[in-house]
Amino acid sequence: MVLSARPCESGSMLDRLTDLVLNRPWLVLAVTLLLSVLAALPLVQLTVTADYKVFFSEDNPELVAYERFEQTYTSNDTALIALQPPEGDIFQNDIIRLLDQLTEASWQLPHVIRVDSPVNFQRIEAEGDDIVIGDLIPEQPGRSPSELDELRRAALSQPLLVGRLLSTDGRTAGILLTFRFPGDDHSEHLENAILAVRALVADFRTTHPDVRFAITGMTPLTLAMDEITLRELSVLLPAMIVALTVMLAVLVRSARAIAATLLVVTLSAAGAMGLAGLAGIQLTTASVAAPIVILTVSVADSIHLISSLLEARRDGMNLREGIAEALRVNGEPIFLTSLTTFIGFLSLNFSDAPPFRDLGNITAAGVVIAWILSMTLLPALLALTGIHEPPARKRKSDWLDTFADIVVINRRPILLIAGLLAVLSVASVPLNRLDDRFLLWFDEDMQVRKDTDFVTDHLTGPYQIEFSLRAADAGSVSDAGYLADVEAFGTWLAQQEGVSHVNSLPDIMKRLNKAMHGGNPDYYTIPDTRELAAQYLLLYEFSLPYGLDLNAQINLDKTASRLTATTYGISSAETRDLKARAEAWIAANAPHIAPTEATGTSVMFSFVSKRTIESMIYGIGFAIVLISLTILISLGSLKIGLLSLLPNVLPVTITFGLWGLLVGEIGIIASTIAAATLGLVVDDTVHFLSKYHRAREEHRLSTHDGIRFAFEHVGRAMMTTTFVLMAGFAVLTFSDFLLNWQMGVLTIMTIATALALDLLLLPALLMWLDREKECQCATCQRAAARGMGETFLAP
Repeated sequence: MVLSARPCESGSMLDRLTDLVLNRPWLVLAVTLLLSVLAALPLVQLTVTADYKVFFSEDNPELVAYERFEQTYTSNDTALIALQPPEGDIFQNDIIRLLDQLTEASWQLPHVIRVDSPVNFQRIEAEGDDIVIGDLIPEQPGRSPSELDELRRAALSQPLLVGRLLSTDGRTAGILLTFRFPGDDHSEHLENAILAVRALVADFRTTHPDVRFAITGMTPLTLAMDEITLRELSVLLPAMIVALTVMLAVLVRSARAIAATLLVVTLSAAGAMGLAGLAGIQLTTASVAAPIVILTVSVADSIHLISSLLEARRDGMNLREGIAEALRVNGEPIFLTSLTTFIGFLSLNFSDAPPFRDLGNITAAGVVIAWILSMTLLPALLALTGIHEPPARKRKSDWLDTFADIVVINRRPILLIAGLLAVLSVASVPLNRLDDRFLLWFDEDMQVRKDTDFVTDHLTGPYQIEFSLRAADAGSVSDAGYLADVEAFGTWLAQQEGVSHVNSLPDIMKRLNKAMHGGNPDYYTIPDTRELAAQYLLLYEFSLPYGLDLNAQINLDKTASRLTATTYGISSAETRDLKARAEAWIAANAPHIAPTEATGTSVMFSFVSKRTIESMIYGIGFAIVLISLTILISLGSLKIGLLSLLPNVLPVTITFGLWGLLVGEIGIIASTIAAATLGLVVDDTVHFLSKYHRAREEHRLSTHDGIRFAFEHVGRAMMTTTFVLMAGFAVLTFSDFLLNWQMGVLTIMTIATALALDLLLLPALLMWLDREKECQCATCQRAAARGMGETFLAP
């Protein structure tokens, strides 16, 4: 194997840095602390946003379509208050009174512009020659059982009500609140509005403790994202620091080294977050993981430096000599690992979701700061405070030597097993089904998730697919042909699997036509002529009370109407398929409807993971190419560089293969993990290769002894950094946000697999590539004495 040892230019820089750190540690300490504090100062400018739209770039076609839809109709910022009595249905005098009071009180909530409930649902009935349009359940105390039965029959016969604001069994009712928030940034107004809703419901819970209340909808879920973000910062971040301290105490066992490491990683995270504040980045539920990730990944540099210092001290060097040696042997590998980690996270800029771009940029900045501080502040602190002198090395009894012997002897089985794992993991990756349902991003123990699950089980589905159906050829929504096509489309849509309710204009027109013909059920049809339909619509609009107009159903110039399909928990792929089939059905079967595009939050999120995965294919390719070039250039060997890619790529494929076998469902986080962990898993590979290179070039050791040298001098550090990384990312598994939880679990699986491959597969590959005709190392001699034959044969 040919490895270049070109330290001339970089080595002279490293020598100057070492002299500066050892001879003027106070100056290094002062300068680095000052610059770190200055970088962290803009941290106070950081803001948090709970707007779910931040997951979509400004030119995202689904977001553009959705915003165009919102501009046409009433705001889609809504909340649903559901209630269910302990026994019976809602058609009881006390429950009707409760519904009436809650509906009336909801109008007084901040930013509410519309309240829809079974109480104020507009009935359309014929009374003699008159048409009565009014509240379905008008205020009336003490109804008799027969009157309650009549209300029940009337309410359950309303298709626009049942499955939307009233369950099919009449046991659960919903009150839908529509908000309109001023300005562009809705965060503060949204929080005030939902907190007011919660307070209102809490008051009614006090007076009606037996009634089950639930609050759901996009607006409450949006606020929940904000609350998760604040919790991650206030709970998980301190937990991360505690976890790092415990792991370092167990693995490093030096109070001064632990304190110095914690200072380095804390300043790295604070500096990166300060730069994020300076850049005007808003924290989201995804990017809030950045400081936790920085704290975790930046520990590796310090551990490798401290481990090398301890190794040097074990070999009899004093403190200054040990620090100089630690910087010498780790200068290049720490730079390379920092660079590869930087590239991995920087590749997240290919993501179609801005929060993941922010996560990548913030973490990449933290990695750079950590590298600078690890090479300056950390050794300066160690030079000033010192470090304990470890016990002398006991090579003969060191378990790492025994493990190295096992790897040397069993290199062929290791290669065989690794090859089998590679094939199986690649074959299992397609078992993962891509699915991102916004609701499932929230932990099942969160109240908003419990409430949403309750509403889904007892009242209506949590997702909506919206259509703005424009009349073809500049026609009107009153055209009989248009209404017939909308009705046919709604009927077809209601029959599709997963669709629980369809709300459309023809249902209102049919009720009006029936009422205008004395309530004759034969006339529950679309009006015959455009003129008649327009008259009915005008009459209906004039009869509606304030706040319940048709602005949410029809556009201003009466050329388009809104159709809303409510769905249960169909997958992202099924949502995309339903959208495509619905648009195709309109194009093929509805000549009076102009070509249209389905939209809505469920549609947006069904495409975001697909678009992100597609865009991150380029990001992953970018990361692989740059990381490969980095390793190739640093090693000076094309063969070794290409060979080293295997233990770096396999951890990702094995992880997703296992995930496909065990779980089988994954979303937008998949692309993030695949790109980011590429930079992380290279860390151990580079350090192992660096030590192996030293053994071969500086100490002129054989292949086998070079492997043992690498195990002896970097094995502990590799395991220490991996265990610390696993502990750090384990904190993310306590997140209430699914994406952060998956990031923690998948990263732990990836780096644990990477450690196993770097300790097993990488040495086996090196021994295969650098195989010698004869080897006189102790392991080979013992193997020969036991009749095990030559360990390395000529090719």
